[in-house]
Amino acid sequence: MLGTAVISNKMVPLPQRTLNDSAKHPMNFLTTVDAYHQRSKHRFDRYAAALGYLDWANQPHPFRYYEGTSSTRLELNRKLPPIEYDQIYRPEPLPPAPLNLETLSDFFFYSLALSAWKQAGEKSWALRVNPSSGNLHPTEAYLLLSALSPDATPSLYHYVSESHALELRATFPHEVWQEVMGHQPRTFFIVGLSSIIWREAWKYGERAFRYCQHDIGHAIAALRISAALCGWQLTLVPTWSTEDVASLLGLDRQQDFVPEEHEEPEVLALITTTTDGTPSPSLSSPSKELIHKIQSADWHGRANRLSREHVPWPVIDEVTLATRKPREAALAIPSQHLSEWPPASLPRTNCDARQIIYHRRSCLALDGSSRTSRDNFLRILGSTLPGAHPPWDALYWPPMIHLVLFVHRVDDVAPGIYALVRDPTKIDALRNAMHNTFVWKTPPGVPEDFPLYLLTRADCRKTAEEVSCHQDIAADGFFSLGMLADFAEPIRHYGPWFYRNLFWEAGMIGQVLYLEAEAAGARSTGIGCYFDDPVHEILGLVDSQFQDLYHFTVGVHVEDARLQSWPAYASADHLNMHPPVP
Repeated sequence: MLGTAVISNKMVPLPQRTLNDSAKHPMNFLTTVDAYHQRSKHRFDRYAAALGYLDWANQPHPFRYYEGTSSTRLELNRKLPPIEYDQIYRPEPLPPAPLNLETLSDFFFYSLALSAWKQAGEKSWALRVNPSSGNLHPTEAYLLLSALSPDATPSLYHYVSESHALELRATFPHEVWQEVMGHQPRTFFIVGLSSIIWREAWKYGERAFRYCQHDIGHAIAALRISAALCGWQLTLVPTWSTEDVASLLGLDRQQDFVPEEHEEPEVLALITTTTDGTPSPSLSSPSKELIHKIQSADWHGRANRLSREHVPWPVIDEVTLATRKPREAALAIPSQHLSEWPPASLPRTNCDARQIIYHRRSCLALDGSSRTSRDNFLRILGSTLPGAHPPWDALYWPPMIHLVLFVHRVDDVAPGIYALVRDPTKIDALRNAMHNTFVWKTPPGVPEDFPLYLLTRADCRKTAEEVSCHQDIAADGFFSLGMLADFAEPIRHYGPWFYRNLFWEAGMIGQVLYLEAEAAGARSTGIGCYFDDPVHEILGLVDSQFQDLYHFTVGVHVEDARLQSWPAYASADHLNMHPPVP
């Protein structure tokens, strides 16, 4: 059974767990995942459990850094030639850039760096290239690479977006690097991602685990797209367990962290910087001897404290434990991609990719009147379709997320509810699971091979607003949508750990929607607050075969004149603005 939620202002330490618990814990992890998912749903008559107010005195520090280690600033304001935005989605890579500190700076700058500072009254905050629920940014990134110079050793670094710098976490013998990389002849490095769940739980309570996984998906897509701009390949590593990822990133070193501010290991990504047209190799599962060598390396620094006090959320502890990937599941899913569905008739754009990426913003309000063309609408949706191109070539599982769209203001597309089926083998399952009154017709003017289907014509602005927690923004754009996951069967088949992967894929779709909206001269934003089961009722879904995991909206934004903006790295005044928590 899931633990009782804490809905009070009482601050007590979280129970300390070790990663090894996942191998010996007696609970039924499938039951735990299902119970958490049901419990963390928002409903018309109650929201998922949260503190009920914002405890500003204990707001987590917005940046993680490691005290007592060296830091290397990466170069800022590099002048780079423009690259057409459409190049991102082409399967043919750009010429690969050499791997050095300058190109690593570019790689992080256009994926995880700060993009601006904002201020309202006396309160200031940073925006980042990778979006985050509530701008809380639970995602942390680590870099493992071999020597960049002949006298250097393989090292692990922590990326600090606040100062666009790399902090040294560990140095390894060359034999460790060779064993990790499997003696591959080409040039590689590894990026690891983790989640500081407390950052989200501080505001969102029990639902925070979901939002952390969304943010990992956004970060994966951001990293894959940035790698593409460097001419590099990026693929997720399916063969390392959660426990092994923790060892590689030093996240199992309990002495280096405040227990309540634990970083949950999420995923490794392998980046290939020299390409010869062959698929990127995968890393083999590490041996126990290799893990021991990693743990025995020279480690540096201790994580800064983020908050003075903490509120425990036992249900998050339990679903985190239940969804860790065990070693025996490492090879459960073979690498594969579906054939592409090229929407040849869709318009393209010659906007500069880096400008689109760096100026991406989440909209706070939409004007409620602007419209977009059918071609723009199809272009945006077409970029979310899986294929052998970024960012979808990073994944090692077939597509599991489909889109249910509430169309409001699209020229030559009737208002109503639509479905974009991202895996054609699932269309019958979706039709059978939904209302039998849905028509499932290709809309007029849409190519027959484009998997967009009209379900029912309707003015659905009020419905979209209501099911997105009564937020006007879901009704005031061109369209809004829910991301419907093939849910129960994949989790049962692959294991409870796959629950995280579903949210990652949803977050990746969200990242593409952000960029596509910018390229179309519009704005978008993710909507993490929605009423899960009422959406299912609208569609006629009666069980957990499909579940709604994320909402999004796209339209023309309305500027908030109260906000002031500054460049992200304009001066030293915006570095280390927030003092350490004592």
